[in-house]
Amino acid sequence: MLRVPKSYLLSFVSLVLNHIPPGLWPIIDFIFDISTFWIRKVIDIWRTKSPMSIAKQTMKKAESYEEWKISAHYIDRLTGSDLWRHNFTSKKYDYRLIADRLNSLREAKKNKDIPQLLRLFRTGGFLRNFGGISNKQLYNRSYTGTKILIEEYIAEILDSLHYLDEVKIQEYDLSSNQLKLDFFHDARQSFGSTALILQGGSLFGLCHLGVVKALYFKGLLPRIISGSAVGAVVAAFISVLKNQDLASTLVSLPKLLSEIDRLDTDVDERYGSVIENVVTKGYSQDILIFIRYVKNVIGDMTFEEAYIKTTKILNVIIHPTDQSIPSLLNYVTAPNVVIWSALCASIGTGVLSDSVSLYVKDLNNNIIPYGHTDITDNVFLNPHQANERGDSNESPYTRVTELFNVNNFIVSLARPYLAPLIVNDIKHQTGWKLKRIFQRLMGLELHHRVELLDRMGFLLSLIKRAAVDEKTPKNASEIVIVPELRTLVRDCGRVFDVHRTLENIPYWILVGERSVWTVLPVLWARCAVEFTLDDLYNRRRGIK
Repeated sequence: MLRVPKSYLLSFVSLVLNHIPPGLWPIIDFIFDISTFWIRKVIDIWRTKSPMSIAKQTMKKAESYEEWKISAHYIDRLTGSDLWRHNFTSKKYDYRLIADRLNSLREAKKNKDIPQLLRLFRTGGFLRNFGGISNKQLYNRSYTGTKILIEEYIAEILDSLHYLDEVKIQEYDLSSNQLKLDFFHDARQSFGSTALILQGGSLFGLCHLGVVKALYFKGLLPRIISGSAVGAVVAAFISVLKNQDLASTLVSLPKLLSEIDRLDTDVDERYGSVIENVVTKGYSQDILIFIRYVKNVIGDMTFEEAYIKTTKILNVIIHPTDQSIPSLLNYVTAPNVVIWSALCASIGTGVLSDSVSLYVKDLNNNIIPYGHTDITDNVFLNPHQANERGDSNESPYTRVTELFNVNNFIVSLARPYLAPLIVNDIKHQTGWKLKRIFQRLMGLELHHRVELLDRMGFLLSLIKRAAVDEKTPKNASEIVIVPELRTLVRDCGRVFDVHRTLENIPYWILVGERSVWTVLPVLWARCAVEFTLDDLYNRRRGIK
């Protein structure tokens, strides 16, 4: 290949420049100025983030729901979702039926037509998905809510229920407290119940606390709470506290846990080094500190005692190797079982202790081993060991649906690495449509491959431990809450932190709260009527 000497090239350029007519230089200078101006402009535009990107980043960094909602309203204005909300037409629900029923409710209440109001409620008014209003695809367009028509319809139902509870009517039998009590009881039975499931999530289990905090302060925390492993510990923690105590404890929890950290300096020595706990057992120091705190709070309380104290229904999932022991423990199936022993069994043998046994309280309040003496040393598997053995083919939550009329689940997965596997119809449709389709297809494909490998028995135990959980019954609806993947990528190192509880605990709680904020509209749409019926029914019964 012929190479031109550098000196010849420079001489040629100099010759060309020297022979350019003087009259062309102003034109060349003008063109150069325009070109450099637009080049700089394009670079500035490329480097400058769009208002949408800035709003999304602000939303992700929000420290409270109020801050998050400001960004959410701004994004809705940028995308036109606020106009979409006011346009009540959509193929995703029967807007004609909802509009007609809304007008009928308003008319009956305005005319004080109690029989008509009762008739409207008894003909479809107590269906969770009446007219398709619970369709998940109605809640992935706008961050701040769904169709205004749906929100007005649900608000009108709530107002009408309070009206029926307060109105005094002499000429109708509804004036008696007992018949009102019967009405609210039948309505609750027809509508069904919601259960909160806190799934495992050992390393990131404290995110469950943020989920609970966000739901509680929005009035959306279910009375039926289930969990396994660390999720069971969080479920027990909130089930043994009355609501007034729960509110103050959730706010001051980081300080309370920091005191446990300072007083119980033997946490690491008891359970081994931090790295060993994380790698071999899947529990960080913060998790162990929280478990110690919950043990102090629960004491030797039983499932029945907790239910009597708070009226919350705690369900703990365990996996015993002995079939004489039930896998679902609550105040119905195991009323006298000591909750703390059930939590140790749910976490599994070999994690907190090499010897795990269930204990019960007898009639004299003495704590004795569960059942016969020959099964007190029974081995309890943790959830991923049970999955490896194939014990989770049937959902343990099927029994929950049978006992407590549950037809709706809120599932908290404190595992950010599962975010790509979750096929969630509530993920908001922002960004390019082609990109959204690709992300959904990839999620479906990954989810399918994991399930296929699990069925064939080829799924590695490490992956199964990380990705496979107990599933809810197929005939029940569910809303899945999972932290964003960036939580794992950016902050995984926090699980190895030592004695930084005062910093880490509030952070994981905030991560859990953020994962709830995006699904609050659909949770309200599905649960507001149910929780209002519960409140009115309990008020009629004289329960606070």
